[in-house]
Amino acid sequence: MDKKCISIWKLIVINAITIIVSTILAIVVHALMPATADATKFDSIFVKWFGFTAVAVFYFIVLFTQCSISVGYIGRRSNMPKLQVGIRFGIAFAITYLIGMQEVMLKGSPFSAWGIEFVKYQFIMGLGDGIPTMLLCFTIAFLTLTNNRIGNQIQKLSLAKNIKVILIIAIAIFIERAIGYESGLIANYASLYPVACYLWTGCFGLSMGFIYVILHSLLVLGKKHNCIPLRFVATIGVNWIIFNCFIGLIIKGFMPQMFFRSVVDVTILFISSVIIDKYIMGSSN
Repeated sequence: MDKKCISIWKLIVINAITIIVSTILAIVVHALMPATADATKFDSIFVKWFGFTAVAVFYFIVLFTQCSISVGYIGRRSNMPKLQVGIRFGIAFAITYLIGMQEVMLKGSPFSAWGIEFVKYQFIMGLGDGIPTMLLCFTIAFLTLTNNRIGNQIQKLSLAKNIKVILIIAIAIFIERAIGYESGLIANYASLYPVACYLWTGCFGLSMGFIYVILHSLLVLGKKHNCIPLRFVATIGVNWIIFNCFIGLIIKGFMPQMFFRSVVDVTILFISSVIIDKYIMGSSN
C-alpha cells in the first residue's frame, strides 16, 4: 500500500511540466501532418491578434489543464488504483477526441468534400490530441496519486446494466442531434451527407455511453452516488465543450454555434446520467 504524500508545490510543478510537454507534443504532431488546412480560413479576432500558433497553444493548455484537474480531483477521492485512474481517464478523453474529430464539419479542414481522405486526416488529427492526453493522464496519475484506498470495494456494473447505459445515452444523443439537424438549430451537413452525419451521430452517442461505463467506478466517491451525473459533466462534459470551442477560437463567427451545440450535448448527457442513476443503478439487473 502506497501512503506517500506529495507536497502542493511538487504537485503544481508536476502538473505544469506535464501539461507543457503534452502541449508541445500535440503541436508537433499536428505540425507534421502531411495535409494542412488553408490558413486563410483562420480569421478569428484571436488569430489576427495573437497568431494561430499562440491560439493553438492556449487551447491545448486549457484542454490539458482540465484533463489533469479531472484526474487529480477524482483520483485522490476514488477507491481505484492510481494506474487504473490514469488509464481510464486517458482512454475516455482519447475516445472523445477520436470520435469528435470525425464529425462532418468541413470548415477548418483541408477538404471541400467529405470522403475517405477526410476520415483519414481527422483520424490522425484525433490521434494528435488523444495520444498526448493519454500520456498526460497516465503521468499525472502515476506521479501524483497514491494507492492508499486500494483495499476499498470498487463498484462494478453488470453486463446488462452496461448495455442499458450505453443505449440510453446513445439514443438520447441521437434524438437530440437529429432534432438539431432537422430544425437547423445545429449547423450540419446532413443535407449533403445524411448517411455520414447520422452514422457519426450514432457513433458519438455510443462512445459517450461507453465512456460513462468505463468511468462509472471512478465517479463513485464514497456514499455520494447521486453526484455521479455532476462529476460526469464536470469531467467529460466540460472537456467536450473545450474541445468543440477550438473551431470557434480560430474561425470568425463560429464560437456561438460550437458553444451552443456542445452545451446542448452536455445537457443531454447530464439528463441521461440522472435517469441512469435513478432507474438503472438502483435496479437489480
